Amino acid sequence: MRSLLLRLARGSAFYTLANSIEAISPFLVAVIVTRILSPSEYGAWVLFIGLVTFLRPVLNLSLQDALRMRFYDMDERELARFIWSCFCLTTFCASVCVLFLYSIREELSGMLSLPAAWLPAAAVTAYFFANFYFLLAYNQFARQSSHFLVLHVVQTMASISAIAAFVVSGWGWVGIAIGKILGLAIGCCLGVLWLSRELPVRTARREQLDLAHLAKFGLLYLPAGMGLVAIPLTDRVIVTKVLGLAENGFYGVAALFGMALFVAINGILHAWTPWLFRNLALGTAKRQEIALVSVVFLLVLPLGGIAALSLSALIAPVVIGAQFESAFPLIPWAIAGAISMGYFFHVQTFLLYKKAVWEMSASSLLCIIANGVLSYYGARYAGLAGVFAATVGAFLASTMLSGMLALVRYRRTPFIVEGNRSESNL
Repeated sequence: MRSLLLRLARGSAFYTLANSIEAISPFLVAVIVTRILSPSEYGAWVLFIGLVTFLRPVLNLSLQDALRMRFYDMDERELARFIWSCFCLTTFCASVCVLFLYSIREELSGMLSLPAAWLPAAAVTAYFFANFYFLLAYNQFARQSSHFLVLHVVQTMASISAIAAFVVSGWGWVGIAIGKILGLAIGCCLGVLWLSRELPVRTARREQLDLAHLAKFGLLYLPAGMGLVAIPLTDRVIVTKVLGLAENGFYGVAALFGMALFVAINGILHAWTPWLFRNLALGTAKRQEIALVSVVFLLVLPLGGIAALSLSALIAPVVIGAQFESAFPLIPWAIAGAISMGYFFHVQTFLLYKKAVWEMSASSLLCIIANGVLSYYGARYAGLAGVFAATVGAFLASTMLSGMLALVRYRRTPFIVEGNRSESNL
């Protein structure tokens, strides 16, 4: 058991390191932009990237999770056809979204307090984001750890270089958006080049696309796919409308530290998920190991939160400009939110293995709705701290619901050995 925990710890450390490369990017950017941009200008960027993250699962229908569900069920030819179908569906959805946002850009601009001309660009950014994370998911399950790491390095370095050049040249928050688009585009091109060499994609392009089943899965799974992205956008819109655009800038700065911790949590989940899926398929023999690893994970999260809080107290005054100091008292709330998110996605992974799309969507929808309602009243009566507290409460409530739904699923069919494919909704 000790060797198992050490092996998972090494894997978690690797994925945390790889993910932290991109996570460091907002901090490096913050060193520049919080000293050049005003809180209102930075708040506009926070709102823009919130819209981008919201659109990402809409454009690709969270097909990276469909890939994770089915990866071990497909041979190379089937996998290539599946990936090509996903790419075509994402491209179609992105094209429709760009046209839709262009047609309602004036109305949406007043609602979101963003320039109308840049609303279609949010869909373009989301398109590259969606493809980049899909490529990361492929390399994670294909055990191409070197590709996973290099993709992060290339995308992050290209983004930071372009962002620094544009912002220093006086492009404002728009320069951050342009730089991010360029970095993501470069990362996607490299990932597609590698993937085309590893799988028979050219052959798959001549076969019939499987768009109907993928679209059906994506629509059913949409609330689950949007759980992590709808909440930040909801919070940012509420903060902007109730408290103001400058307060949204403070919210964004505090959220940086919570997301930094979530990168470490996500690194653990990246290492743990393929191991979990392989061992669940072996039946009840691995039940004790799975339970022990889960308990260790749940106990480690609060300890990681304490360490992150101590580290942020040292880093924040150095990284963040003086005009954003009002965000520092909010960092503990942001870290608590990251821990609650970690609990939620840990439990969701058990439902993901079962391809329990309805259960995952129901618990995620509860989280989105509860967060929206609680954040509105939290903003009105407790300011930014109330918004962060609402996120913590929403994720914890949804974690309990997910846990109950998982217990029902696993009591009905404790572990699936040969029947796993029969539950597929794809």
